[in-house]
Order: sequence, then C-alpha cells, then structure tokens
Amino acid sequence: MSPRLFSLLSVLVPGFLIHSCEATCQELSTVEDFDLDSYFSARWYVHEQAVTPYTPSSLNFCSFADYAIRDSPTFWGHTIDNFNYAEDAEGNVQSGNDCVYQDPNELGKLTVMPCFLPRFLGGPYWVVAYDEEKGYAMVSGGQPRIPTASGCRNPTRVYNGSGLWIFTRSPTRDEDLIDEVKVIGTSLGLDTTSSVLSPVLHENCNY
Repeated sequence: MSPRLFSLLSVLVPGFLIHSCEATCQELSTVEDFDLDSYFSARWYVHEQAVTPYTPSSLNFCSFADYAIRDSPTFWGHTIDNFNYAEDAEGNVQSGNDCVYQDPNELGKLTVMPCFLPRFLGGPYWVVAYDEEKGYAMVSGGQPRIPTASGCRNPTRVYNGSGLWIFTRSPTRDEDLIDEVKVIGTSLGLDTTSSVLSPVLHENCNY
C-alpha cells in the first residue's frame, strides 16, 4: 500500500466508523424552553459522572460547579463564567475557571472552554434534563456516538465530546432522585449504567 493511500485511509476510516456509530444512536435532544438564569442561579453538586481526561475517577470526590452570567461577553463572545472544583481521596484540590457560550438558536446546547480560547475550540455541554423544583440536571458532552448494550455513551479519552454528569442542588446524595434522573437518561438513549457513570462522594469535603 502506498504511503499516500495509507494516509488517506487513516483519515477516512475513523470518520466512517464514527458516523456509523452515530447512525445507531438515538438523536439526543436538549431541554426545551431552557431557562439560563434559573439554571445558573446556584451551585451544582456532581453526584454521578463519566470518566473523561479532565474528570478521572481519582477526582470523584466533593465535585461542584459554580456559574455566573456575565454583564458583557468576553472578547471571544463567552457569556458565562464557570468555576469547577474537585478533590481526590486525600483531599487534594483540583479547580479551575472556564467560560461558557450559549447557542442562541438551541438554548440547551452550551459550549465550555478555557476563557482564552474561541468557542469553536470548546466542548459541548448539553443540558438534556433539568428540573429546578426537584433540583436536578443531567448534562451530556454532546451527541453520544458509541453504542453499548444499554444505550449509547461518549468516548472517555477525548477532551471535547466526552462526559456525562448528574447534578443536584444539594451536596447530600439522594438516591431516589439520582435514580429518577438515570431513568430519564435511559429514555433519551443514554447508557446510565455503572459501566459509564460512577458516584461522586461528598464526605469530609474542604469546600
């Protein structure tokens, strides 16, 4: 095989496989009539999350996210400030600031990125389930494209297009509420089993 042909196949074949996987996954919808002000009005505590390069299982402790809507956009058009926090088993803290952009045409489809980057280099943050009264949200890192026996999931080794999270407004774990959100996720075609989602513990936290 010529080097040129091999190079061409190395580009085309992975793309073909990804699109083939996407074709077997249910198209993921986001929350209708998404209320940005309400959603970002208070802290979200992470209680279940999938492994990603930036959320390894070693950081499944005391994780939360704060958001603040900006008075004016940044140079790149980011409209929301984001602070993420997590600890490891020894209580060592990992935290950082990001920025968020909201698609004006699809309000539940947000994009998250370091604030110095333009939004086209950001990663999808899709709010697929949200109930402020009950105090929960489920967020997917975009359209899942890997079929499993229990639905579809996102990849674990890429920064953009990965992740699945269950948030609640309280650091106290509510198993019934979390199970309710998992059922919603399953109805959307997501794999919410323990092979994808792992619990985040909120005990003896430093926050």
